[in-house]
Amino acid sequence: MEKTDSLTNLLKDNKVEISTVKANKILVSLGLLAEKERPSSKYVGKMKKYKVLTEQGLRYGVNVENPSSPGQTTPHYFSDTFAQLLALIQREIK
Repeated sequence: MEKTDSLTNLLKDNKVEISTVKANKILVSLGLLAEKERPSSKYVGKMKKYKVLTEQGLRYGVNVENPSSPGQTTPHYFSDTFAQLLALIQREIK
């Protein structure tokens, strides 16, 4: 199994000066990440947003089930292809 990690950790480990929020927005604009919603377990009628890797995004990582929110996933990225993903992100930074 390939080693994966969160975007936050991979950005930090690679000393990239971009926030996870900004990187996620770029990944959404590239079609590699999508935003989904689920009902809040705490607040009736409220929706919680979360991110999932799209079909194209699955080349760079996997959707890992969030242990604190069953049914919700968290994207984890492959360490060995992160440089390619990072190049895509950096190309989009204006």
